[in-house]
Amino acid sequence: MYRKSRKDGSAMTLPRLTVLASLIAAMTPLHAYAFKIDTGSSDWDVSWDNTFSYNLGMRTQGVDPMIGNNPNFDEGDYKFSHAGDIVTNRVSILSEFTAAYQGYVGLRLSGSAWKDFAYGSGDVANPGTYAPGITYQSIRAYPNGVYGSFTNRYYVQGAQLLDGFAFYNSEVAGHSIYFKVGQFTEYWGNSLLSPTQGISYAQGATDGIKAYNTPGTQTKELLLPRPQVSLTAQVTPEVSLSGQYAFGWTYNRLPTGGTYIEAADFIAQGPGNLFVTSLPGAVRPLFGLPPSSAPFSYQVPQSPSITPPQVDNNFGIKLGWTPQFMNGAMGFYFRRLDETQPWVLANWKAVPALKTSLPTDYHLAYNRGAQLIGYSLDTTLGSVAVGFEASYRHNTALNTALSPAIANQTEGAKGNVLNLVTNAIVPLSRSPLWDTGTLTAEIGYTHLLSVTQNAQLYNGVGYAGCPSNNKWNGCSTKDYVGMGLVFQPQWLQVFPGVDLSLPTSLTGGIWGTNPINPGPAAGAQGFFTYSIGVQALIRQRATLTLSYIGYHAHVNATSLTPSGLSYDSAGNGLYDLNDRPWVSLTLQSSF
Repeated sequence: MYRKSRKDGSAMTLPRLTVLASLIAAMTPLHAYAFKIDTGSSDWDVSWDNTFSYNLGMRTQGVDPMIGNNPNFDEGDYKFSHAGDIVTNRVSILSEFTAAYQGYVGLRLSGSAWKDFAYGSGDVANPGTYAPGITYQSIRAYPNGVYGSFTNRYYVQGAQLLDGFAFYNSEVAGHSIYFKVGQFTEYWGNSLLSPTQGISYAQGATDGIKAYNTPGTQTKELLLPRPQVSLTAQVTPEVSLSGQYAFGWTYNRLPTGGTYIEAADFIAQGPGNLFVTSLPGAVRPLFGLPPSSAPFSYQVPQSPSITPPQVDNNFGIKLGWTPQFMNGAMGFYFRRLDETQPWVLANWKAVPALKTSLPTDYHLAYNRGAQLIGYSLDTTLGSVAVGFEASYRHNTALNTALSPAIANQTEGAKGNVLNLVTNAIVPLSRSPLWDTGTLTAEIGYTHLLSVTQNAQLYNGVGYAGCPSNNKWNGCSTKDYVGMGLVFQPQWLQVFPGVDLSLPTSLTGGIWGTNPINPGPAAGAQGFFTYSIGVQALIRQRATLTLSYIGYHAHVNATSLTPSGLSYDSAGNGLYDLNDRPWVSLTLQSSF
């Protein structure tokens, strides 16, 4: 039988353990040294672990005016505008408590708290003039230049409950049963670096802030806990059946506007303003302003988001098979899910004088009721752990344009897609260049099968939502290929009690633009995030990591502001991050 009970109540498959055991020995996680609490009884296993982290980040390049002059990017760029500015000065603590009775029943609680001293001064905009008589300061995405509650909580200071669940492991008629209820993460499939393409897509909300600030982070480490119940039954020694039902929903934690690593200023997940447009004064009454012959600029306000109910029949079923004829495991999946990545939509009003329509507000909305059918395989080839996934998503959210094709928008474009993901974890054998380490590589492929709803909003090549018909402007293609590499050679006992490693990562798009929402931000040709660093593991209890982190995306068009300033106005991927490389120094220790 390829399963064994774990004290946290989850089940573990063994196909990759031969490879992973050697890797774990070299990269023991800090929380393995939890503080054991003596209960006076051998039946109880109680531990309390605390991990302290400190991160200091410094910008290495000043503002590129071609990015800083864009009214939708200036606040993220000018928050820390000079090379040498401290972009994060963050302390945090993660606390984890686990209690298990005889290894079959127990509970787990975890939570974290943080404070970033670099963000205390609030929102900052370009100090220049956007249009004659109009400064960038007056058209900030945040009303009055004050961060919203979401940004304050996740960038300035805050706390959160992570895990909070009970588990029960037992046997019924000789069959093992694993049961969990509460708040926790559930991760199916074996994709490592492709959060939008894997079977685990939207199985929990994703921490996008962590994804962009720490390139190379694995998908399962980005998922946020959600209220749910799960059950796994070992039907036969080779076959298991798992079920999951969610009692809560939340959205992806996106990098917000006015922060150093952002998608755009207006993504505030709270009160905010979208873009600024210079218009003839004749349309002033549309926005509640008195008539005038002078041109004016206006901001589009953010309205409340359209979100799914907390309980909305989000569930999944998994059939696991570990046949004796192969050194591996297969999984067969069906999931119904509400998606956690928002569309950015708008409501529009016709302006006959301009022979067009203009947005009166914008809002975030989330797709409900997508369906996923999937298959996974993981095995070992020699010493290499190999994984493969194939999944079909029905009526999933697609890349959606800000288009007036639909006047009142509650949903964006939807469609059917096929995703393929394959990866390998290669242990590095001892050589003259390193003692040990790992190389992780993954390729993800997405194919758009059909657009099923709101095709006029689909921002794809050949569709009305993409008038330029050009993938280099962020328009999706029918096929997309992305990749990820994490290379980490290691040198043992370089100093007494100190192991050194060289964590290096590269993730990005090889061809095309991802048709899955949010399009180019989910993957685009030429859009890469990368990092290279040096890490010291000190007496297996603390790590010190120095990393250089950067981003690159293709810029395809420039424009002029009404005051005559040039700026980058179109591209593929998050091209506003092109001038924001930074150096990160992180200290982490447990007690």
